Amino acid sequence: MVSGKLKDLSAQQRRVIRAWCMYDWANSGYATAGGAAIFPVYFVFLFKDALGESVSILGIDFTGSSTWSLAIAFATALVAISSPVLGVIADRVAIKKALLWIYTIVGASATCLMFFSAYTGQPWLWFLAMFIIANIGFAGCLVFYNTFLPHIAPRELLDDVSSRGFAYGYVGGGLLLAVHLAMILATRDTQWADLVTRIAISSIGLWWFGWALWTFKLVPEPHIPNPIHGLGPGRAMALACRELAHTFREIRGFRVIVIYLISYLLFNDGLQTVLNVAGAYGADTIGIPLVFNMATILIIQFVAAFGAMAFSWLAGRIGTKGALSVTLVGWSVAVLFGVAVAPLAPVDHKDFDYRLAYQGEEGRYLVEAAPEEEESVSDRVWREELGAAGLAVNAGGALKAGDTLSPGEAESLLATVRKSDRSLYGISVEGGELDGETGVGARHNSNLGKGRIDWWPREVRQRVWRPLGLDAPYQWLLLGVSVGLVMGGSQALARSLFAQIVPHTRSGEFFSFFGFMGRVSTVFGPLLYVVVTGVVDTRVAVLSLLVLIIAGGVMLKWVDAAAGARAADEEDARHYAEAGEAVPG
Repeated sequence: MVSGKLKDLSAQQRRVIRAWCMYDWANSGYATAGGAAIFPVYFVFLFKDALGESVSILGIDFTGSSTWSLAIAFATALVAISSPVLGVIADRVAIKKALLWIYTIVGASATCLMFFSAYTGQPWLWFLAMFIIANIGFAGCLVFYNTFLPHIAPRELLDDVSSRGFAYGYVGGGLLLAVHLAMILATRDTQWADLVTRIAISSIGLWWFGWALWTFKLVPEPHIPNPIHGLGPGRAMALACRELAHTFREIRGFRVIVIYLISYLLFNDGLQTVLNVAGAYGADTIGIPLVFNMATILIIQFVAAFGAMAFSWLAGRIGTKGALSVTLVGWSVAVLFGVAVAPLAPVDHKDFDYRLAYQGEEGRYLVEAAPEEEESVSDRVWREELGAAGLAVNAGGALKAGDTLSPGEAESLLATVRKSDRSLYGISVEGGELDGETGVGARHNSNLGKGRIDWWPREVRQRVWRPLGLDAPYQWLLLGVSVGLVMGGSQALARSLFAQIVPHTRSGEFFSFFGFMGRVSTVFGPLLYVVVTGVVDTRVAVLSLLVLIIAGGVMLKWVDAAAGARAADEEDARHYAEAGEAVPG
């Protein structure tokens, strides 16, 4: 096959490619609606509700986002260890589809079981445990899903097919997220909000499994030129160890693959960690609400679908490696400005959490607005602060809109909001002796503190965000659109470039190494984020990921894709000759 267009393939080949792409449609619901939008934000809520802002273990402070990152690292480490062994066996025994089935069932089932977190003694712990199991299924299925790519399309179409797969995934995940966003918006601030959120979570597992059936029905098991039959567990493990040892001995023959895998390990480490912790980072550090985070990610999905196909076009003009390098430059800029997302300090009276207005006739201050408090640890502590200041005017201890305060109580509230190290709020007073008085608490999200790089978001806020009038949620949205443009291209081209340089007859083995590097990156990156967060802060932790992206991008310079493709063809020819078969044309 020499044509460079999908339309020149047979109808059966196009059906198989479409069915393969549909698995991206299926599991991207997990990655998008779940992993990026709902899971991390919901977990941070459960974590804070049970444990507060952070918990210290062995001198390291674990926040909701760093605990989430640690769970990702643990789950993917298990897949990283096991996938090379299973990949080697899958190249000698026709079990690629069976392994894809197993990981899909495990992942989808655990996702559905997240629904029951509310009925357990420790909701945050149940949710975290089910997520770890689900993430094992998700990470494992990607390893074996990718192994099908070099078998379903000729090498010159791999950029196109890989990009289409990601485009399908972005659109499918985006549609599911749109439904979830509508559900959550419709029930926000009602007694059904938590139930509907958990229903949305469990539906992700059903979506994943249901659409995957299309793939399993139409995509055939890849042909193996020299299969082994009747391979028991003991022989299978011995075979895997022997083949892996053989691969390491002849690794010089696959020099291009080795260089690319190291490059991929570095830049994918940064990219995947950014994607995995973005939702938790936004909720934890910047205070992005769940609904706004979901809306941002929804927009990203459709931008990313366009980006995947646009970079596929660019790859046809400047080569896969060149187009991939462009996406990494874009990622670097996005991460740099992601660190600079910073809420604007409130200025107008309407921007503050507590708003007091003097009522001259009564000589008291009306509470026009007050924060909506819940039964979380931080809110309970804040009510205690108000009680200590003599401001527990309601049975529940909270101030509510419509309450009135004497001038002395208003002054006490003003002082408490300003000076308490527990204060998350801002306050503004109109009228009376306190007219024009404002203040923000020590933990108000607009306070950047004295972190090592807090000068950067402060500078960008002063020079860019404030003149544009963009508060944090809209900065987040703008950043998300930028990420969407390069996200699709980077993921699709990274996969297709690897598919171009691996032998088809050893796709399971080499894509397992590809998956291994991907999994190692999602172990090391989150651990780096956890450590840097505990030692410094979350902004420095995000910035540390930029170093990995740049290092991986620089290493791409030494990846000779043409030489890698020639070595892959030679290896395939050898395998087919040993099996007495002709190399497929």
